[in-house]
Amino acid sequence: MTEQQTNNVPVSISIQLMPSTIKRLEEINHYLAIRNKGDLTLEDTIKDAIANYLDVMRPLKKEEIDYIGTLVVDGSPYAIRNRFKEIMNQKGMKAVKLQKDTGISKSNISQVLNNKNLNMSLDYFLRIWFALQCPPIGDCLYRENLKP
Repeated sequence: MTEQQTNNVPVSISIQLMPSTIKRLEEINHYLAIRNKGDLTLEDTIKDAIANYLDVMRPLKKEEIDYIGTLVVDGSPYAIRNRFKEIMNQKGMKAVKLQKDTGISKSNISQVLNNKNLNMSLDYFLRIWFALQCPPIGDCLYRENLKP
């Protein structure tokens, strides 16, 4: 590790991107400028994208790994339920916004939020999880034992 890195001083890097990637980044940058009512440089957008990616891809904490272990099958019938509705309430988010952010139909959002769909797809889970800003898995899911 260099002295700059240990002193928490930004390190300058150079990257090469395909023109199609630059175009996509410029479109995102334009959208963010409108959404946030302020100008962002393309460099700021790239830095934010990298930081957000690193936050999402961080390794799971030991507590999260332990909790996920409790969801594993032990032979008794169970269902994996979600707490998305509670997380939305904490964030002040309405189902209409979640539907818009995820592209999931109103009826399917309702089924997922009310735990009526016992076989939620990974696709739906990830769309909702990202729309809710990636809360810890242990906050999102829990195991409910079913009667045999």
